[in-house]
Amino acid sequence: MKNFNCIKALLTAVISGAAIMAMPTAMASADSETDVSEKDKVDFVTQFGDVNFDSSVNVSDAVQMRRFLLGSSEELGNWKNADLDADEDIDVFDYILLGKQLTGKAPANSGSLRLKVVDMMSGEPLESVDVELFGLCDDYCYDVGRWTYTPEDDTYFTGLPTDGRYTYMVNLDNLPRGYGNGWGNWDQQLFFSYDGVTDKEVTVRVLADKSERNVNMDMYNWSIGLHQTYYGTVCITDKDGEVYYPQLRNEEFALPDGEYHAEFNGFDYPVTLIDPESDFGKHMKEVYPDVEFTDKSNGFDFTVKDGKADKDLSFDFGPLPGKSNYITVNCIDISTGKPLPGVELSVIECPDTYAKTIAKWTSDETGTVKFDGLTMTGSNAYKLQLDKVPEGYVGGFDEYYHWGYVYEYEGEANLYFSPVTEEKNVSADVLSIYDKSVMNDLCTYDVYKEAGENFKLDHIYTNVKPGEKIALQDGDYFAVLDLRKLREKGYDGILLYTERGKAVAGDIKPDEYMMDTAMLKFTVKDGKPDRDLYFYIKEYDEHDYDPEEIEHDDEIKFINDFIEAKDEE
Repeated sequence: MKNFNCIKALLTAVISGAAIMAMPTAMASADSETDVSEKDKVDFVTQFGDVNFDSSVNVSDAVQMRRFLLGSSEELGNWKNADLDADEDIDVFDYILLGKQLTGKAPANSGSLRLKVVDMMSGEPLESVDVELFGLCDDYCYDVGRWTYTPEDDTYFTGLPTDGRYTYMVNLDNLPRGYGNGWGNWDQQLFFSYDGVTDKEVTVRVLADKSERNVNMDMYNWSIGLHQTYYGTVCITDKDGEVYYPQLRNEEFALPDGEYHAEFNGFDYPVTLIDPESDFGKHMKEVYPDVEFTDKSNGFDFTVKDGKADKDLSFDFGPLPGKSNYITVNCIDISTGKPLPGVELSVIECPDTYAKTIAKWTSDETGTVKFDGLTMTGSNAYKLQLDKVPEGYVGGFDEYYHWGYVYEYEGEANLYFSPVTEEKNVSADVLSIYDKSVMNDLCTYDVYKEAGENFKLDHIYTNVKPGEKIALQDGDYFAVLDLRKLREKGYDGILLYTERGKAVAGDIKPDEYMMDTAMLKFTVKDGKPDRDLYFYIKEYDEHDYDPEEIEHDDEIKFINDFIEAKDEE
C-alpha cells in the first residue's frame, strides 16, 4: 500500500505503473451463516465481483465464491468485492448478482466504464495502446485493470465503486509510432470520478508528434516581475467538459478548432492567482498601466478558430492574501555600540526597473525601524538606500534584498557609523604575488564583523580604499576585495586549496585567509590588528576554476580545518 498523496504526486510527475502496489490479500472465514468476522473485512471495494482480487472479473471469481459458500474454501481475495449487494453479508444473492455481472449486467450499486483512445486533432481511434486503470480511495492506490486497447474492442468495465471516496486514473503506455511524446504533451494521466452517475464514457486524446503546436500558455509571477514559471498544471476541456489535456504546464500545445475552458490546479506554493481588486493587483496596475488583469480563479474560456486561439492563455500570480515580507534596520554608533539617531533612509522597490520609493525614515533614539508590507521578490527586489549620515559620522551603505517568495520572510541590516573623531587604526594593502608591489588602485574592499554563532556577519564598511585607514573596535573581522572589479582589470585572488594555487602562493599562511587571498580574516585587539594586512593578487586565469584543476580533498580539508578552528575559538 502507498500513501495517497505520495502516490498521486509520483503519478503526476512520471508514468510509473511499478509505483502501484497491490493490497495484501484479505482472509475470510465461512461459518454456517457465511458471516465474516470484522477483523477480516477489507476497508473498501476495489471492484465488485473481483472476488479473488486479481484485477479482473471472470468465471474464476464465480468459482471462488461458490467454493466459499459451499464451505470447501475459507479464503476470499477481498471480502468487500464479494459483497455485491453491500449488505455486509456474503450469500447466495451475491452469487446471483455475480452471475448477472458476468453476463453483462452490472451490479446496481456500481459503475461501468467505456474507454476510447483517439488522436487529439482528428478524433480517430488509435491501435494497440496499453492501458492501465488505477483506483484511489482514502489513503490507498490500487490496480484495477490493464489491457490493450484496439478500436475493434468495446472496452467495458463493470463493478466500479461510484461513491465520493473513489477516484480513478487512466495511464497509457506503448503508444503507436509517431506518438512518442507521451499523450497530451508529457506526464499526462487522466483522473476521473463518477460524480453521481453510474455509466462513464472516457475518451483519452493523444497528440501526434508531428502536430503543429498552435496554442501557447504562460504563467507569470508578478512579484518577480513578469517572471515565467509554473506553480501547478492546467486542465483543458471542451465546452461539454470533455478532457483534452489533463495537466499542462506553461508550454505550447495543439487543439482542433472548438470552444474550450482552461482550469488551473495549483501545487503547494505560497502564491495565488491575482485578484484584480486586491491591493497587489491594483499596485501592479499602477506600475504596469498597460496590463489588464482578469479574475482567473475559476479558469477562463477561449476558442480555437482556423487553427488559432482567440486570446493569449496566461495565468498571473502574486503573493498570498495577507502575506508580506519585511526588512528590519538597526543604525549603530560603532564606537559605542549604541543606537544612532538622525540616519536618513529610503526603501526603493524594484530599483533595476521602475524604482518606486515606497518608504522614507529617519532613525530616532532607538535606531531601529521595520519596513513591512513588502510584496516583491526575486533579484534586487528592494534597495535600502542610505540618503544622509548624521553630521560628524561616516559609514553605512546601500543594501539590496530579495526572497524566493512572499511569506513573512525577514531581511535584516545592521548599519554601522563611525565618528570622524575616532582614531582610525586599521588599513590593508593589495600586493602583487609576483614582486610584492602595491596595487591599491585596482578595486575597493568591504569589511564584515563576526557577530554571534553560525558565522553570522555584520557588514561594517563598504567600498574601502586599500591603503586608507578605517576605525575598528576590538573583534574578529573579514575583509573581501571587490572580485568583479578586480577581474574586470585582469586580476584575481589565489585559491589556497588547489595545487595550482598553493604553488603560486608560496609561503603565504592559509589560516590568514578565507580559502582565497582576496578574502582576509583578522582580529583587532587592544585597538590594533593582529598583523599587517595584505591582499595578494595574481593575473586572472580561468583555468584556476576548471574542475579537474581543483583538488576536492584538499578543498574539503581546508574548509573542515577552518570550521574546526572557528569552533575552538
